[in-house]
Amino acid sequence: METVDTAVRPRANGGAKPTPDRPGVLARAHLVDVAKPGMEGLALWLVSHGLDVTGSIDPTDQDSAATARLREAGVNVVAGFDARNVREDRTCVVWSGVVAAPHPELDRAQELKLPVLARAHALASLTAGFGRQLVAVGGSHGTATAAAVLATALDDGRTGWILNAPARYRPPRRGGDRRLVVDLCPDTTTHEAAPLGSWGYRPGTANRQRRPKPSVTLISAVARTVPHFEDTIEALNDATNLARSSGTVVLPLWDKGAKIVHERLTDRPDPNVAVVTVGLTEDADVWVLTPRWLGGEHLLTLHYRGVQHQFTVAVIGRHHALAACAAIATALVAGEDPQAVAERLAAFGGVARSLAVLGTQNGVTVVDSRARHPREVAQDVTAARMLTEGNVVVVLEPDGIARTGAHAGEIGAALGDADRALLLPVATPLAGHDGPDPLDAVERAAVRVLGDSAVHRVRSGPCEPGPEQRIVEMVAEGDLVLVVGTGQAERLGPRVLDRLTPTGASGADRP
Repeated sequence: METVDTAVRPRANGGAKPTPDRPGVLARAHLVDVAKPGMEGLALWLVSHGLDVTGSIDPTDQDSAATARLREAGVNVVAGFDARNVREDRTCVVWSGVVAAPHPELDRAQELKLPVLARAHALASLTAGFGRQLVAVGGSHGTATAAAVLATALDDGRTGWILNAPARYRPPRRGGDRRLVVDLCPDTTTHEAAPLGSWGYRPGTANRQRRPKPSVTLISAVARTVPHFEDTIEALNDATNLARSSGTVVLPLWDKGAKIVHERLTDRPDPNVAVVTVGLTEDADVWVLTPRWLGGEHLLTLHYRGVQHQFTVAVIGRHHALAACAAIATALVAGEDPQAVAERLAAFGGVARSLAVLGTQNGVTVVDSRARHPREVAQDVTAARMLTEGNVVVVLEPDGIARTGAHAGEIGAALGDADRALLLPVATPLAGHDGPDPLDAVERAAVRVLGDSAVHRVRSGPCEPGPEQRIVEMVAEGDLVLVVGTGQAERLGPRVLDRLTPTGASGADRP
């Protein structure tokens, strides 16, 4: 079947000039899978500016916390994907992934000649010519913690944000008329390459070429991450282009990719771009001392312009602590008062599903992780060791056929610091897959680092035990279960706690 390009010119909007409060093509947007990471943040920002936002969700998300937040904010959310959800008064449809089969809502957009935008291009459209301060976090992966910490550090009551993952225990910011913090990471949901003979939906050339021009940009990490960047060079080029479109770029030198971007920028300096380095040695512009774990939060010490500043941030794991350091450095570079930043961060409760402790039952602690990239998975597994003296049992749901196939060896090796691993089927929107199951390669790689007896797999079938039962059979008092994934894994952690609850007990000890 011929690929159909649904990117067309939006209908006339009466000649109104697009502004951040009435952003043209997004004035009456319909968001498909609006409760998914990244999409939720975009919808909340749009509706906070008085825009008419509709969205559809998978029926399994009907009772999710994200759906509740969206409805409370005023987003018109419907469960299920149906052509009737795309009304004739819509100005565009925003889609978070790649369609690998006909989709009723995108087919309807095609009939109505509505533009279909990927989330990244919707953000570019929204922020192009942005009339206020735009602070961005970009990179190939690992932006969620940095963006959430940065939004909190800048939360002066007049700052809004569009995040891929909300901060825990904080209401979403309803707009903000001074500045906007935006997470530009492309890795917001499961993406798949459309197979031959299927329908495809692509943003138009004009939308692909639009790029935000932030006042300040933090680039968190730069590495190969399929399906977004097939190789490291592609990721480096994207990060370098984003840096050169910014007024100031902040680069953490502990990331090899960001260090190469720094070398590129200094080899060919641009007088319009200020380059600021954050590093673990005193020759960096912002010198970060080794983060100190206090048992429930990290004490962070930064030297900036000859003055030492200390901050306490509720994050788990050295990598999340360093991400917080980079975010704080960005806030300082943006001119924020260090004392105000410290006071705001005191209320920071971590990031949803980023090494979030869900609770403890029968002496077993359950922790949630949204990690997708192999490096993130490895870092979260290592960090989980900080929370227990018992065994670490990792329940891993790899994300996407394309990603898992390309990174299978790295994903399996990322489990090396675990004691045992339980592998769930690969999360994918594809209805069928004719090729080999990439989970086989993940399993082989995991067996190489953990041993055959430590790696298990959830099998489907009427007589096969479900993942909750398998997990309960694998743990003992004092152990920790780390649930990693973005599909069924999102709902698995609470169900494991319930399964661990003895009959007649009131429930798990949850934070």
